[in-house]
Amino acid sequence: MKVKNNSGFTLIELLVVISIIAILMSILMPALTRVREQARQKSCATRLRQHVLALNMYGDENQSKLPLPNTAGGWLQDVAINTVHFMLRTGLTRPLFYCPSNANHQKFNDYFWMFNNQSWDGSKFLNETGFIVSGYCYLLELAPPNKRPEIRAYQKDSEKKVWLKTTLQQQPATKEVVVDSTMGNAKAGTKYGWDFRQVPGGIYSQHGVYDQSSHLKNDFEPAGSNIGFMDGHVEWRKFEPDIDGNGTAVARYTLGRAFFW
Repeated sequence: MKVKNNSGFTLIELLVVISIIAILMSILMPALTRVREQARQKSCATRLRQHVLALNMYGDENQSKLPLPNTAGGWLQDVAINTVHFMLRTGLTRPLFYCPSNANHQKFNDYFWMFNNQSWDGSKFLNETGFIVSGYCYLLELAPPNKRPEIRAYQKDSEKKVWLKTTLQQQPATKEVVVDSTMGNAKAGTKYGWDFRQVPGGIYSQHGVYDQSSHLKNDFEPAGSNIGFMDGHVEWRKFEPDIDGNGTAVARYTLGRAFFW
């Protein structure tokens, strides 16, 4: 007599197993997402540190002067092509100009890299005019006779923030020079009064591509920024701006778009 084999799973048992797997995935996925973002933050910090070193090398070859932007525009990411060429010669490569956490800078990289100059041949720009839109912000004064407005102070600041002109700084470990791109476009009804993911500007008007902040919790709240100092070290700073009487986050700099660091 044959014995009937009942060793297979029943439908109920399969559904229970699937449910358990789904619950475990819902628990693990947020943790994995956080781990991946932490890895991107560290990679971004390494890239930012290389920008600080490149600017120090530029100063070493130019009587301690930094490459001051010659445009009066308000966007802190604009980098002149001749400065880009110098930075490339120091060992930077095109991908290192963009934070891996910034989805738009990665997806639409050609628009940012060749914003004001279409002569990139794969290794260099073919002339010295125009500028790129970098994924990092440079806290540099404008070339004379232009001058930026003062940087907005926060209550927690231990010293006044300044636009840098040279590498010769007292207490270089406290002088911020390159920071992550954290920018906002005014939007009523949001937590801080800004939209940090869809920031229209020159890129948007020409190509339908938004700029955005690099490290985001959601569309309306950045996680924070990597901050590069003149002595070469980098620190992570949580997004904790001053809040005005209307509940809006106070930007450090608001010419063009609102910038935070």
